[in-house]
Amino acid sequence: MKAVTGKDMGDIDKYSIKDIGIPGIVLMENAALKVVKHINGYLTKGPRLPIQTVIIAGKGNNAGDAFAVARHLWVEDNKIELYCLFGKETFTGDAKLNFDILEAMGVPIKFIGVNSSTEELCNDIEKAELVLDGIFGTGFRGEIQGIIKQVADIVNRHSRYTISIDIASGIESATGRISESCIKADKTVTFQLPKIGQLVYPGAEYTGELAVESIGMPGKAVDYVTETTTWVDRNFVRSLIPSRKAEYNKGNCGKVAVISGSTGMAGSGCLTAKACLRAGSGLVYLAVPSNLINVYQCVVPEAVVIDLKDSQGVIRGESIDTIAELLAKCDVAAIGPGLSSEKSLYNIIRRLAEAINLPVILDADALNVIAENTDIFGAFKNQVVITPHPGEMARLTGLDIPYIQSNRIEVAKKYAALWGVTVVLKGARTIIADKSGHIYINSTGNPGMATAGSGDSLTGIIASLTGQGAQTTFAAVAGVYLHGLAGDIAARSKGEYGLTAMDIVENIPSAILETI
Repeated sequence: MKAVTGKDMGDIDKYSIKDIGIPGIVLMENAALKVVKHINGYLTKGPRLPIQTVIIAGKGNNAGDAFAVARHLWVEDNKIELYCLFGKETFTGDAKLNFDILEAMGVPIKFIGVNSSTEELCNDIEKAELVLDGIFGTGFRGEIQGIIKQVADIVNRHSRYTISIDIASGIESATGRISESCIKADKTVTFQLPKIGQLVYPGAEYTGELAVESIGMPGKAVDYVTETTTWVDRNFVRSLIPSRKAEYNKGNCGKVAVISGSTGMAGSGCLTAKACLRAGSGLVYLAVPSNLINVYQCVVPEAVVIDLKDSQGVIRGESIDTIAELLAKCDVAAIGPGLSSEKSLYNIIRRLAEAINLPVILDADALNVIAENTDIFGAFKNQVVITPHPGEMARLTGLDIPYIQSNRIEVAKKYAALWGVTVVLKGARTIIADKSGHIYINSTGNPGMATAGSGDSLTGIIASLTGQGAQTTFAAVAGVYLHGLAGDIAARSKGEYGLTAMDIVENIPSAILETI
């Protein structure tokens, strides 16, 4: 599903109104009806009878939506308390029309600082079943201040359940940055398309449950804005998973080489290889240090283990020819899990880059070694996917982790283009960026997946899908989604606290079954 900024949505809105001819008041009415649907759904499912709904309106179209919602609730005999944070002289266009209707109907309207106060608002919220946030829309940027800051803080402290119209007030729609005081919604009803700021943190945390509702904009209007960001959901991923024909044998299902292993880190390669197999690879080769070969043969008996010369458990340069010979008969290589960060490995990876011509997934220690000189990315002859967590991305870029975490989309997009690779920036709502500038935001996963080995299993899934024929970026997108879904499935039975990487691996087949 396409995800947009507030500006993008504004352009779509204008195109719908001016070029297609849908009156703005019709779109506002459709939006209001969708919000009412969610309000009624909440009020009728609880054990208590609804006491009242508090509606807080700002100005602009967000306030207009709130006024239209208030009208419908009032007509349906719901008890409402409507608060305005701006004077009625500030309302224009469709928002003024809906406000005027409320006045003509005799709906009581309270203006903070004029005929009401924040203390009265607080008392009403404490008695209410639900608060509707219609303060700021998708154009908000900066900080909430003054009386509106007080109102936001009162809502967050005293509301039983908060629904935000289109976007929680205080979230920047393009970035997910939040004001120091920001409405923390339990649910957000957004219109036509999700907004990028609702999908990435910290905005995602303040969005609550996200409901995306059509308000009658035709596809022609939605396509008016060129798609550059995709919210990765099941429907999208289903189309990316390679199909398997009845006549296939193991040679048709992808041959993956995993270059891995060092003393104390054998588990990483085992997890990667097992994830490859669970994701559908026909053949998995494990190229590992000679003194660790028995570990891999015992833990992953389905894999073919290739013996590499090593020095104290670290692969030696003499193994280049053996690895190159192996990669010549494979469809994809996964390099890095548990490889160690010995500087000697840089020359091995560079020589491999110059010698081979197949897609490569680079993770973990391969990235830590490459951080010495990222020019190596230009030496690879085929497509490259890198899967850094924020710490590895910091080492690769020289940026600090807080900056990366605050600018995840910007950082992933910039360095995917700079290095000519697909960047999988791991974390909550993993960001995938391809070298052309397209961004994919993942929708699956949970905090229980923050555990050692989780990234190794992701590398295996991406490598497996690439080996089965998926284009590398799409393999990364589908791999991240399936990885998160496998973690979600595992958490359903085990919870989040005790989740292990092997739990994720064992649930990869179930994740695929739920998706295709």
